[in-house]
Amino acid sequence: MRSTVHRLREPREVRLARDAHVNVLVAANRFADEMERRCRADGISHAQYVALWVLCLSDDADDGLPMRALADGLLNRAADTTRLVDRLVDAGLAERFPSPGDRRLVLVRATAAGHDVFARVTRRVREFHRSQWAGLTEGELEDLGHLLAKALWGPAGDAEIDDDGPESGSVVRAAAMGAERGGQR
Repeated sequence: MRSTVHRLREPREVRLARDAHVNVLVAANRFADEMERRCRADGISHAQYVALWVLCLSDDADDGLPMRALADGLLNRAADTTRLVDRLVDAGLAERFPSPGDRRLVLVRATAAGHDVFARVTRRVREFHRSQWAGLTEGELEDLGHLLAKALWGPAGDAEIDDDGPESGSVVRAAAMGAERGGQR
């Protein structure tokens, strides 16, 4: 007796959605692993690099940032912001101090050593970005960024992210937008 295998045919939109999902997950994992490797070369984690990125590139880098502002700029959930800053402070890469205007508020800023580590890792990160996107044109890369923002936050999310230059902070704005929408980053 011959067994019959019933094959399910996926509608095209289901296959496209699944393929996009899998490709985003695979890319994210590969990119995160490589970022972690590049950061570890200087003894920090990717999360610590992102915190230094927010601290070093903020408009008020010398004045320091409130912990909440730092948490809003992180790419992952901000529950561990205090421990993350503890590790940066213990390594001499950041410092905490009371706000001059409100001593109940604690500010954080990168130290000179933190700025140095950030600069070294950033050079390696930029090399990585050049190689990871080498197969895309500038227009395709811009389209990818807009499409991912639209997928994450809908059409309004894409419209809120703009390009202010090489240090635009659009990802920081994107992360903050996620926090404003209930912590969905």
